[in-house]
Amino acid sequence: MRLNELYATYKDRVQFYIIYIREAHPANGWQVPNNLIDDILVPEPTTDDSRTEVASACQIALDLHMPMLIDSIDNDIDKNYVGLPMRQFLIDADGKIAYAGDKGPFGWNDEAFEDSLKKVLAG
Repeated sequence: MRLNELYATYKDRVQFYIIYIREAHPANGWQVPNNLIDDILVPEPTTDDSRTEVASACQIALDLHMPMLIDSIDNDIDKNYVGLPMRQFLIDADGKIAYAGDKGPFGWNDEAFEDSLKKVLAG
């Protein structure tokens, strides 16, 4: 992923946000082998404050430079945008979805996102 690069390139013209939604692989849920190997054992947060703590740790650990917003514990963003496991969305100046990437991680496509971004910026 080129998140930091895209952010650095376009942040003066576009508002970027990462939205942290519910934990994809909580320690008390569907744990994946790589998380066990890397000792990433995060229980599913049960409050907005605990989700914010996990999101902050994630942002620091992954060296993500763009601002991060936190979905509320009732998962409104995830429910409305089907963000799990991870998705890219581009919302144009009229508030319409100009790009909706496929579900990640395999559907994550920085090139397609950037192509759509360039089209939106060109008008």
